[in-house]
Amino acid sequence: MRRYYYKRNSLETIILILIVCLGLGYAYINSDLNINGTAQINSANWDVHWANVQVQDGSVTGSNVVTTPAISGGTTVNYSVILNIPGDYYEFTVDAVNGGAIDAMIDTIESKLNGATITNLPAYLGYTVTYADDIELEPNHELLAGATETYKVRIEYKTDIDLEQIPATNQTLSLSFTVTYRQSTDAANAPKRLYGVLKTAAAEGTYAKQYTGDHRDSITKSPSKNIYYWYGSDDTNAAAILDMNNVIFGGFCWQMIRTTDTGGVKLVYNGVPAGGRCNSSGTDQQIAISEFNPTVYSIAYAGYMYNPDTLITKKANSAATSGSLFGTGVTYSGGTYTLTSTSTTYDTTHHYTCNNTTGTCSTVRYYYYDNYYSEISDGRNIEQCLEDMLSADNVNQTNSTIKTAVDNWYASNMTSYTSKLEDVIFCNDRSISNLGGFNPNGGGKTSHLYFKSFSVNNDLSCTNITDKFSMANSKAKLTYPVGLLTSSELNLLNNTNISKTTEDYWTLSPNGYTSAANISATYIRYVTSAGNITGTPTYSDKGVRPAISLKPGTKYTSGDGSKNNPYIVE
Repeated sequence: MRRYYYKRNSLETIILILIVCLGLGYAYINSDLNINGTAQINSANWDVHWANVQVQDGSVTGSNVVTTPAISGGTTVNYSVILNIPGDYYEFTVDAVNGGAIDAMIDTIESKLNGATITNLPAYLGYTVTYADDIELEPNHELLAGATETYKVRIEYKTDIDLEQIPATNQTLSLSFTVTYRQSTDAANAPKRLYGVLKTAAAEGTYAKQYTGDHRDSITKSPSKNIYYWYGSDDTNAAAILDMNNVIFGGFCWQMIRTTDTGGVKLVYNGVPAGGRCNSSGTDQQIAISEFNPTVYSIAYAGYMYNPDTLITKKANSAATSGSLFGTGVTYSGGTYTLTSTSTTYDTTHHYTCNNTTGTCSTVRYYYYDNYYSEISDGRNIEQCLEDMLSADNVNQTNSTIKTAVDNWYASNMTSYTSKLEDVIFCNDRSISNLGGFNPNGGGKTSHLYFKSFSVNNDLSCTNITDKFSMANSKAKLTYPVGLLTSSELNLLNNTNISKTTEDYWTLSPNGYTSAANISATYIRYVTSAGNITGTPTYSDKGVRPAISLKPGTKYTSGDGSKNNPYIVE
């Protein structure tokens, strides 16, 4: 099949002049008024209009744009644009605003090309109108009173098309898109968006809040929505939240935790429905009991995935031979390490030793806590070892024990629902907040290494690309759109009664690497049976509660979120 590749000096420029009208209408539902006296209908209570047109970066500009988008009376967006070559596109966003007091719902959607209803677009033309990150509009879609929703309009001159599909002459095309809203008199019975549940709760200010810190929930999509999360200011509010955040999806019970910055809703596993209710407790609120990783002796085991070829482990808890030299650093040549700036004392700046008086060796010791040390070879120093184990591009090679448990459960129970889930980041943040004795330039002899999550309680940002587990991330690639909640997400809830299940269960957040009682161990943060969050060694047996995120625009068909009447997502 022949493909078209544009070359300015060999093919004539093709110009597409697009005259597009994005229209908005409304229709009242008719009703009779049978009363004595005068009935006045206040039209000001109905106000659905366009606002805030924003042309997106990368769109054709300058002489290519004949007329920039303009709003006519709030109900029409008009513009003309010239697309010269394949690859040119024009894209803008526009807000659909319900500024009135009446809930609105889409009644009809009509697209026309040159005055006729569109059945097929020309092969060289792409034209879409979407909302909430590329979801298509459909009848009965709601726009509640006081709400604003952003549409994205995109027209593009396609590149990957057959040569025969290129028009022989310049084309002038007229495109129009009209969406008609009606009064949503049946709004109480219409499907609602789960995102709106938390958004409304945050607006009311009693049970939820808006997150204002740094965040990024998707590898492929930029943040476009506010994040809202449940917030229990006291035990009474916490109890109320637990009776309004219940969802049945895919045959399982889930609890809503927060929304995502792409417009989705983050859920955590909460058992199996019984008689349409979600009243599970304890072990029934988890899929299994598992280790995070089967051993603790390497910092690498803080990873949801890790590279077994690069890890270093605790070698021993033993003092160096009397009289041995210690160095502030090492050089490496011809297979031999040589200590630098030597001393006969192991202190906060002299961590390296060859365990001899010459200061040379093929494998060097690094003391990181009192007499605990690891051995380093192949010319690496401690900084390179930490990078290899925690943040190198190839760090994610082998599944942790808990990732295997989560993936196996998903493969057995949830694959038929993957299309309804969004591919969000599950953050296994292995960035370090305190190197402790792993700092060769001043690390204390009795101070531990701690990860960011040890000291940061409610930060949804994720530092390194290799910690952002997602199906779309080649450096931290998930097989399925499922993971675990972070300790930060659970801390946002602000009340242990919301997060507790009366059983211990894992989070995805590393805690630290500590040494005591002849053991060096990697710790992961977990939720205790009382709902507190602290650290425990990776080989501990704790509960597993998978987390997923429903796609933007997901609606529930019934329910009020209570345990006895959960939101039903089909």
